[in-house]
This record gives sequence, C-alpha cells and structure tokens, in this order.
Amino acid sequence: MALVERIQAAVARTETLPFRVEIATEAQMDGVIQLRAASYGKHLPELGAKLREAEAADFELGCEVLVATSKLDGSVLGTLRTHANVVAPLPLEASMTLPEKFDDTLMVETTRLCIKGSSQGSLVRSALFKALHQYCMEQGVNWMLAAGRKPVDKIYDWLLFSDVTEKSMFFPMQHAGMVPHRVMYFSPQEANALWLTHQHPLHSFVFETVHPDIDLSKARPLAITPEYSTLFSPAIEPVAAAFNRAQ
Repeated sequence: MALVERIQAAVARTETLPFRVEIATEAQMDGVIQLRAASYGKHLPELGAKLREAEAADFELGCEVLVATSKLDGSVLGTLRTHANVVAPLPLEASMTLPEKFDDTLMVETTRLCIKGSSQGSLVRSALFKALHQYCMEQGVNWMLAAGRKPVDKIYDWLLFSDVTEKSMFFPMQHAGMVPHRVMYFSPQEANALWLTHQHPLHSFVFETVHPDIDLSKARPLAITPEYSTLFSPAIEPVAAAFNRAQ
C-alpha cells in the first residue's frame, strides 16, 4: 500500500449507513426487478414493461448486480448493474464504436441505475457509486463507462465523467429503447486526485470514510480463467490477453 493510502486509511473515520450495499442475491432480485420496472416505466413505458422480468445479463459472467437494501425492512432502495468486457463487448458498443484509446483495456459499463424516490435517495446513489468505484479498483479496471439520457447524464457530469467523443454528443442506445444517450468515461485510478483537486463533495465519503455496510465480498473476479476463456469471441481475445499481462 502506498504511503498516501496508508495515511488515508489511518485517518479514515467509520460511518454506518441505514442500508446495506452488496452483490444482489437471488432472493433480492425480485425487488431489483420491481424497482427497475417502476423507474424506467415512468419515462420509457415500453422498456419498463420489458424489465418486469430478470434479464440474461443479471446472471452472466462479467456482470454483477449491486443492490442497496434497507436495514429496516429489507426493501430495495437502489440498484445498478456492471458489465465488463471480459466475455462480450459492452452493451453500448452495439450502438457506437469507441475511440482507439479504449482498445485492449478492461472496461466496466454501468447500466440499469435506479434509485427509489425517498429522502435518502441521494445517499443511496452516492453509496452505490462508491461501491462501483471500489469494485473497479479491486478488479483492476482501466475505465468506467456509462450511457446517460437527459437529464441523467448530468449525474455523470457531476461525477466528473468525460464524453468519449465530442462534448454532449448523444447516441441512440439499442439496450435503452433507442433513446439518445451521452456516452461518458471515468478513470477509477484517477478519482482520488481528481476529486481532491476539485474539492468534490464525494471525496471524503469515498476516500476518507470507511463504510462497513458496503460489502462486495461476493463479487466474482474478472481475471481470465478457463471458465471464461471458453466464452471468448475473437474480438474479446486481445482484451483478455492485455488484462492477463497486467496481472
């Protein structure tokens, strides 16, 4: 551990949350599905109707469903799903071609971000993002990507994501009912310095506070294993090889 990280760990404070953030269990998926259908149904009725059942990606290798559940009653307060490009291209790559800088890198796309409307919605979203960042750091991810429709894209602006192409350009997304989305990226390794420089309000929450209620111990490793290798397509093999070299 680097000196700066050791110092940060020593001065970090511990804070409990009124909810838990973890990898969703099979029993929690019903609540996840209900929240997705309700959230997307408000703005995209057709997509919301399709989300009344679990999606194949919820169980695929390279994907994880993160869920925030209330300590009081176990209800689902928020969720998101990660997609890593270790087995298949990212969902957004079905709708656009990423610039060359992303070639042969390990990427994770965030999809199906849903937060239940409540007084603690902002805290739930912040905790989910901290969990996402922690997941990417633990897995050695080079880039975090997200596609956000208006006005959701402003969340990623606030987090200091950058547009993958021209600023504020939108692309119709096949996995989001062909609704135009901004495609944005972020370096998990640079988050600490970037947010500190900009005095971002999430810096202390993410880097200076220990949250025992965020537990990603059940996340599956993204390392390339024989189990994964049988599923590779030719397009993904360079990514797998580059990832293995970095380990």
